[in-house]
Amino acid sequence: MLLQLFVTAAGLWYVFHDPQRRAQIAEALRQASLSWVLVGWVCYSVVEVLATVRWQILLRIQGIRISWLRAGAIVIIGLFFNQFLPGGVGGDAMRLYFIFKQAPRRKVGAALSVAMDRLFGLLTVAFLASVSFCLRFRWLTRTSSSSQIAFLAFILLSASLGFIVVLFWLVNSGLLDQLPKRTPFRKAIVKSGEALLCYRTHLVAMAFIFPITVIAHVAYYTTFYCAGESLRASTGQAASLADILSIMPLVDTIISVPISLGGVGVRETLFQELLGNLAHVPPALAAFTASLGFAIQACWGLVGAAVFLLS
Repeated sequence: MLLQLFVTAAGLWYVFHDPQRRAQIAEALRQASLSWVLVGWVCYSVVEVLATVRWQILLRIQGIRISWLRAGAIVIIGLFFNQFLPGGVGGDAMRLYFIFKQAPRRKVGAALSVAMDRLFGLLTVAFLASVSFCLRFRWLTRTSSSSQIAFLAFILLSASLGFIVVLFWLVNSGLLDQLPKRTPFRKAIVKSGEALLCYRTHLVAMAFIFPITVIAHVAYYTTFYCAGESLRASTGQAASLADILSIMPLVDTIISVPISLGGVGVRETLFQELLGNLAHVPPALAAFTASLGFAIQACWGLVGAAVFLLS
């Protein structure tokens, strides 16, 4: 927790400590287009709707049936805890807490649904990052700082893909339960493997869930494009949608390592370096684009907090 607080504070200080940059941001806010912020909010709404659809399918394969409204409420409660609590799995823990109450005799199935939901997210980010590397590798590595960020993302991406490949091998070879007890994250690995075993017989549903997850991620990335467009009036400069879609899988890959609170501070630093150097967006506005995009997402997190209190 102390590390996350330190990294968050250091990242925010790094990108916003200059008074001139803060003045640029204040001017951009005065001229900001609220209509673009609203479009961004609608885009993020699509993310949560699709997340609910995906989880409902995973739950029903396990024989767990809850109403769509309750499933959506649990998803946005999880969003709140993921955003505002240290660590990267607080939202998953709260989802399990609520679904255990709804289906106390299906705890294993509920846990497998959350594990599979996580696996789909990991696989989708890896897929979109691979597409970004293939289509815009030269653009992403045009400067020394951006190439370093791309290289770091590539290492993390390779580790993620390696984890998925090894997990598939362990499942298919029947060696999952024979992992040494001292293996790091053994429980998470075993649970993910059990989820694969359970869901691999439902290939049609899995084939339907993957494009849903891809669309959800693209809608999430578009939220940051809308945030940038809302700030365009002050300088006449903003990143294109292609630029945002190219950098966001890399940013997502890096902030998936829970070294800051909700990625705050790290996300702003990455936007400043990538959009500032590659898309020629003023550094202050590039960093604030990340903050505004996160704020749009956080609005739904606050809705989740209200639903949690009411529940």
